[in-house]
Amino acid sequence: MATINPASLTQEIKRAQQGDREAFQRVITLLSPRLYAVVFALYPNQDEVYDILQDVCIKAWQRLPQLRQAEAFQGWLMRIAVNTTRSRLSRRKEFPQAPDAAVFLMQTSASPEGDEVLSQEENRLLLQAALDQLSPEHREVVALVELEEMNCAEASRLLNCPAGTVRSRLFYARKQLRRFLQPYRQLLFQEVIPRD
Repeated sequence: MATINPASLTQEIKRAQQGDREAFQRVITLLSPRLYAVVFALYPNQDEVYDILQDVCIKAWQRLPQLRQAEAFQGWLMRIAVNTTRSRLSRRKEFPQAPDAAVFLMQTSASPEGDEVLSQEENRLLLQAALDQLSPEHREVVALVELEEMNCAEASRLLNCPAGTVRSRLFYARKQLRRFLQPYRQLLFQEVIPRD
């Protein structure tokens, strides 16, 4: 995750609040990898993720004058992203899954051979398939705590639920992920030893 200079970011946000579209675009460009990671973790359909991100940017621009403290912008923007994603999820009848992850899961046996090593892309697909098994509430918590590196108190404020609920969801999500990934443990954590 890139380090963001809080003082310069705050200045850009204040300029954006005064109507400077270019300043807003610079802020969004800077924060877009984080936004994408959170939204994609919650809603793993790449085409729709871009639509959701566009909605997030429009909502943020429209509501920017209402933001009282420029320093709170990142949390405020993440809350808009989570709420927009939740809204999109509530309109769907079934929970979306990453198509690549589902294909990978079908191609990989439940008891993989021990002499194989997964590539970085295969690791990503396997982890995405594991995340696809979680409920939306558990995915939100994993995305915020593990991907965004928020603590439980920050995640609870963003999700508007008690910190204890966040800790409980995180506990059960991690347990479910461990159970799902157990058969692939050797493939995920095996050291690559050159063969003669």
